[in-house]
Amino acid sequence: MHSRERTAWAWLVCLLIAPTIYFAGLNHSSWVPGNDELSRLAALSMPLIVMAFVALGVRALNIIKARQQGRELLDERDQLIEMKSTSVSYHVLMAGMIVVGMMMPFSATRWELVDTSFFFIVLAEVVHSCITIYAYRKGIHA
Repeated sequence: MHSRERTAWAWLVCLLIAPTIYFAGLNHSSWVPGNDELSRLAALSMPLIVMAFVALGVRALNIIKARQQGRELLDERDQLIEMKSTSVSYHVLMAGMIVVGMMMPFSATRWELVDTSFFFIVLAEVVHSCITIYAYRKGIHA
């Protein structure tokens, strides 16, 4: 398995677990009694911290393995796959941000805006990981 595909799998699993726990009920728990705003902020920070550690850990592991094998991190095929998956995920993210920034501010609360933004960021990253995995499994054409 290619290191970029391994990274995409690890990131996809992380994206399906950590934000799901947040959206399933962690965002309504009371972390700081008597302060709802701080509780929501603490609940939002938990999946973000977990996702950051997973991303950094997998990236560090890939760099170490690439240096041990004496090869570059990205070749032309990897760059093409990254370009295609980033392009599609960027469009998903922009569609979500248009919804959040242009339609929701007139009727939603601030935490609905934050949660919806977080959802679309996670959705864009899931799309990016899925396209990367598909490209390494089935191939990609220019």
